[in-house]
Amino acid sequence: MKAVIIKGYGTPEVLEIVDIPQPDLQPNDVLLRVRAAAINPKDTFIRKGRFKRFTGNRFPMQMGFDFAGEVIQTGDQVKDVKEGKHIFGMLDGWYGGTCAEYVAVKTSQIEIKPESLTFEQAAALPMVSLTALQALRDEAGIKAGKNICINGASGGVGSMAVQISNIHQGTVTAISSLSNHEFLHDLGAHTCIDYHDENISQTKNEFDIFFDVFGNQPFQKIKHILSINGVWVTTVLRPHVFISLAATKFFSRRKAKLVTVKSNRNDLTQIREWVEARKLQPIVHEVFPLERIREAHTQQETKHTRGKIVIRIN
Repeated sequence: MKAVIIKGYGTPEVLEIVDIPQPDLQPNDVLLRVRAAAINPKDTFIRKGRFKRFTGNRFPMQMGFDFAGEVIQTGDQVKDVKEGKHIFGMLDGWYGGTCAEYVAVKTSQIEIKPESLTFEQAAALPMVSLTALQALRDEAGIKAGKNICINGASGGVGSMAVQISNIHQGTVTAISSLSNHEFLHDLGAHTCIDYHDENISQTKNEFDIFFDVFGNQPFQKIKHILSINGVWVTTVLRPHVFISLAATKFFSRRKAKLVTVKSNRNDLTQIREWVEARKLQPIVHEVFPLERIREAHTQQETKHTRGKIVIRIN
């Protein structure tokens, strides 16, 4: 089968498309014919070696974590998923494999694809929607009436966070460039701030939740605009984050939190139900064929992508 691999860390030029054997199927796995995959910051960080302490030097290394496709075979212990079903989901861990014609996936990491979505749209959902949901619900304790600020609102995770905050009846302030404000209002943002013109740390507003998706608004800079029990949460693994986590764990009412996304079938089911109820929509910036994987990674690294970059496999 065709698959995207790297044989060493580096620029998008290290990405190769090669022929490798189909993956082995374990008893609780399904074998999926991948129709579409997606690119996330995690993919580019792994490719560059930023997470080398987790990924090591086990080359060749396959790429890709999000997927949507068709079940072509099931493991001996799989009872609730049938061949021919269209599914979507996300691989856990640090070793990818979805930018390939086939992938073996645990049943705990899949859900039935919403019928209204194409494979490309479905592949754009899992990592970003799971991250936004788990950050807002599990780390920040989102509830109706909360004031929520989302920094980096027009990207993959941010665009999901705006919608999920709106679903939970929060009041959403979105930080992005001016060109994305109409788009974010359409997604449910109540107020939009252009980061070129306004420094959010100088606002007179107070937020119950500050979701720093982009990673350039650290807790120490933001804590004074949090409510007394406010939560700052981020996705970014940086030293200042761990310092803030430790400093606020016990003695501060204002908390710093870090979300580490996990594939979760119950959460994927919730996402599917929101999509089917037209409360949540995937945002696709562009679809690339597999042969243009290097271009897709290059676009992801511009940090000016609205929603998700998707790879069409077959």
